[in-house]
Parts: sequence; structure tokens; C-alpha cells
Amino acid sequence: MEMAERLREEGHRLTPQRLAILDIIKANHRHMTVSEVLDQLQAQYPTITVPTVYRNLQWLAECGVVAETDLGEGCRIYEYIADHHHHHLVCLRCHCVIDLPDSLLDPLRHTIQEQYGFAPCMEHVGLFGICPQCQEQEDE
Repeated sequence: MEMAERLREEGHRLTPQRLAILDIIKANHRHMTVSEVLDQLQAQYPTITVPTVYRNLQWLAECGVVAETDLGEGCRIYEYIADHHHHHLVCLRCHCVIDLPDSLLDPLRHTIQEQYGFAPCMEHVGLFGICPQCQEQEDE
């Protein structure tokens, strides 16, 4: 089922701006800042503002369609995750990002549930450390 159709069936109102933002974030297959989304929207909606884009990205995040994350670069980034939850390893030195499959965190989810009775929400996790290339540079 198409994501817009699913959102409508759930009772959400889809404005033309919301649909355009959803299309952009889905089509780019990467992390995007509010400014990057705005840049792509301005040809179609020249009067759209940063707060409007931000509010709509927040709404998409609340609907579970988009993940909002800070991967250590000091600004929020957004990524379409509705049909492909995944996580990231983020290098603290070179800032490279390595994708991890969601299934890798299943044992952690289970352990947290079993030991603490806590149901973690782990739709988009960033783990910080040092990548292999930066470790090699340290060793030299």
C-alpha cells in the first residue's frame, strides 16, 4: 500500500505540502536536513518556510514514516524509514555513517524487555565510535 494512502486511511489530513515533503524525503534515500528539503520544495512552493517544513517533518516522524536523528553533527536530520527501519554506526572522527540492519538490535530489545520490563522504541539508533579507517590511522 502506498504511504500516502495508508496515512489517509489512518485519518490524517494530507495537504499538498505534506505530500510534497513526503515525496522528497522518500525519493532521496538518504538523510536530509530541513534546509535540504526546503531547497527541493521551493521550486514548487516558493513561499514555503523553514517552520512549515520542520512542522511537517515532525508530523511525519510522529506518524512513524520519518526518523528524526542527530548523528552528532549538531543538526537534526530526517530519513524515510516507514518500510526499512535501520540504524547507524557513526564515526566520531571522520563522521562516516555505516548502516546496520534493524534485526541486529533484536537481541538488545529482547534483553531490555526481559530484564527491565521496558519496551524500548528503537526505530532509528545511532551508535558512536571510531571507524576501522580512523583506528588504522591512530595505530600508524
